[in-house]
Amino acid sequence: MSDTRTHVVVELYETERSYVESLQILVMKYLQPLKSSEYSGLVDVATVDEIFYKIPEILAHHEVFLEELRKRLENWDINQKVGDLFLDTFTKQSVIDTYTEFINNWENAKEAIKTTSHSKPAFARFLDAMAREHKGKLALDSLLIMPVQRIPRYELLIQTLIKHTDDAHGDASKLTAAQQAVHELAVTINLGQHKTLNPRSSNCQELTQIESIIDGLAGLSSPERTFLGHDQVSITTSQGRKERALFLFSDLLVITTIKRRSGTIRKIPQSTPGSIVGTLEGNKFKLLMKIPLNDLEIVKAKDDNIRKMLKEMEQLNADVSTLSQMAELVTTLHCPHSQLEENIREMLSALNKQLVDRHAADSQLSFLELMINTSGGQENIALTFSKPEKRTSWEEQFNEAKQSELLVKTASTCGRRMIPELVSAVPIRKTRAGLQFTCAAPTFGPGPRDVWVCNSDGYVGQVCILSLHPEPTVTSCNGVCNARILCIAPVPGQSSNEVPACVNCNSGISISVEDTDESGANIHLDSSSSSSEEEEREDECDSHVVPEGNVAGTMWLGTEDGCIHVYNCNDNIRTKKNKVKIQHNAPVHTIIYLENRVFVALANGDVTVYLREPSGNWNTNDAMTVTVGSSVMPVTKMVPISGRLWCSCHTSIKILNTTSFLVEHSFVVSGESNRSITSIAVSGLSVWISLHNSSTIRLFHGTTYEWLGEVNVAPAVTKMLASSDDIIRQHKAACLRVTSLLACKDLLWIGTSAGVILTMPLPQISATTAKLSSNLSVTGVPHGHTGHVRFLTTVDISVTQSVERRRHSTYHNKQDTGKLLVISGGDGYEDFRSAGLSEVAGREDSTNHLLLWNV
Repeated sequence: MSDTRTHVVVELYETERSYVESLQILVMKYLQPLKSSEYSGLVDVATVDEIFYKIPEILAHHEVFLEELRKRLENWDINQKVGDLFLDTFTKQSVIDTYTEFINNWENAKEAIKTTSHSKPAFARFLDAMAREHKGKLALDSLLIMPVQRIPRYELLIQTLIKHTDDAHGDASKLTAAQQAVHELAVTINLGQHKTLNPRSSNCQELTQIESIIDGLAGLSSPERTFLGHDQVSITTSQGRKERALFLFSDLLVITTIKRRSGTIRKIPQSTPGSIVGTLEGNKFKLLMKIPLNDLEIVKAKDDNIRKMLKEMEQLNADVSTLSQMAELVTTLHCPHSQLEENIREMLSALNKQLVDRHAADSQLSFLELMINTSGGQENIALTFSKPEKRTSWEEQFNEAKQSELLVKTASTCGRRMIPELVSAVPIRKTRAGLQFTCAAPTFGPGPRDVWVCNSDGYVGQVCILSLHPEPTVTSCNGVCNARILCIAPVPGQSSNEVPACVNCNSGISISVEDTDESGANIHLDSSSSSSEEEEREDECDSHVVPEGNVAGTMWLGTEDGCIHVYNCNDNIRTKKNKVKIQHNAPVHTIIYLENRVFVALANGDVTVYLREPSGNWNTNDAMTVTVGSSVMPVTKMVPISGRLWCSCHTSIKILNTTSFLVEHSFVVSGESNRSITSIAVSGLSVWISLHNSSTIRLFHGTTYEWLGEVNVAPAVTKMLASSDDIIRQHKAACLRVTSLLACKDLLWIGTSAGVILTMPLPQISATTAKLSSNLSVTGVPHGHTGHVRFLTTVDISVTQSVERRRHSTYHNKQDTGKLLVISGGDGYEDFRSAGLSEVAGREDSTNHLLLWNV
């Protein structure tokens, strides 16, 4: 029998060592690396903590348990015990709490692994690599389930030990008690597993049950509310001390009267084993107060004195425990020991008396004062708990709930400062080698808003239609011209009587209406097509009728060969028979719509202005031309600011009055001739400007035209590229420049040649601001492009959502969380958090991607 007992203990030790090794792998191979700087971009720290919640604590407990087992085996004999070791370990409240909290979080951990692996392929590859490295080829989920399986295994081993331990053995009673303790822990784990299978349903059911037993309480059940705990306290009132019950929730404190039920106890329906309701059925509760945690504060006592008293009581308890062990050991002495026994008894008696006196004298350890903020002022409530430990535990729960509520509130009110939420990454497959994004813009119209995305390779101009509903999808990609598309602008329509306009050809500006068959035969994507071939298919005439659809919203596309192609916003480019083509004598750099006029900037320095006729159609016959720049200083960008039009001409800005059409001011942005203006973004009185081959953006005042400051984005880009290959990182850093700018809500979005997209809070600029008052924080967005960011644009999806909801009342989409989408277009797609781990880095280098964010 003793040999079998020894064999079982050896098995216990071996399995415990294996279990500890598995826990060490979780901590040292997964948790610590994922939280290190080397993998900082792979997955956020909060997710790592959720996945490995309580694993380090479990490991710490079992390392101690394993070491004690080792010592017992090294000194093993027939009288050696292990039952007391089980009791000491698995009756500790810290061990019970650790396992309970681990189990309660287990489903969350599994869901976090699943979600993160799906959304972040690099994380999935990391997990696969770790599984291959494990000697047993165990995956992360197989390791994480071990704490769930381990406790029942202890119970089986203890049962085997009891079977092979004589009743007279000193370990027999300890083993029996240990079996009961481990069994209770196993039951707790089992209940926790069942509860976490459907936590939301279980949570709502628990709230409903609590509401049913408190008279006068209503509206408790809420998907966002969780029950944290129940305690009995005494509260001092004008009528003396009264027993009260506290029900603490994640956002609420409920205080009730409490009275023992007499007679038959009413059975609460649907109560489950282990639920709080089952322990409360013998009492009657009546609502006194329901207080939001936001209106509650703890009135702090003299913390130093309390800590000192708690420390003294802890030391007294430790001394009592030590003397009790000494008293037990003294009985085993063979020499006379009566005097020693007497001394120990006296010391024990004295210490116990001190403990009793301390508990009676230090009632303030159990005392807690709450302050309630009401509309009429502040009120205080004095609570007295049954034990100091109860008060401490409740205070910790209360503070944690307050902190969590604050984080939720901060996230909801200041969500704009959080990392933008990536909605989708949409690849645009190339129909021709060399196609690159050039520009994009959303359509106007009462229906769903699409985004028109332009591609060009120098020979062909292509438009891809991005539909946003029910989910972002490219519905078509079609060639529209035989030249590079340089710019695109949405132009709103105007209600009118739809009177056709007759437009005559004019020197320098010609109008043509192209006929396109439904097969799209006139659209050439092969390199042999040319503008001359396209012109041969046009119907020449002295005058042309601008389609009456022109009154509706239109999209104006400007090309490198001096053409403007005008489509209706709802045109199907592949099958539409008519489009308006306006020919200029210089490339079209930019087009904007402003106050019922369309401004077109040309490469020869002119700005052409188209006016709307009373009919709502555009008068392209009598367009106005204003000379703003020259052929060596062409107008490349235009933005409206405070009733003026800012026009970029090489390194300068010229301010065009849109009423008198005179240039009324100009100033130099860059003193370097090779630093021409490339991008402009406007927000209020803030005007942000980027320069050619520069990583610095400059801020100017919208009305005083003063330089207010500048920001270098290079450090933020370098940080985002930290996990990239050294050669790639060095190359991108060496030629870093800002390629696009977009101001959206309270953020400035910055696209770079490195593919990194950055955001920066927009400063508040007033009419009297003379310079930036503080440094601005530039933050990298985790998702970006492998190559250049070619454009940034934004689309208001609230109109689309309202239309979709009318059509489909049950419609729900992730995009509903925001009214605006920010869209970037660029070369490839990159998750910069995992760039260094990717086994297929750069696999999408050649595929253009659209990235969409909720803001």
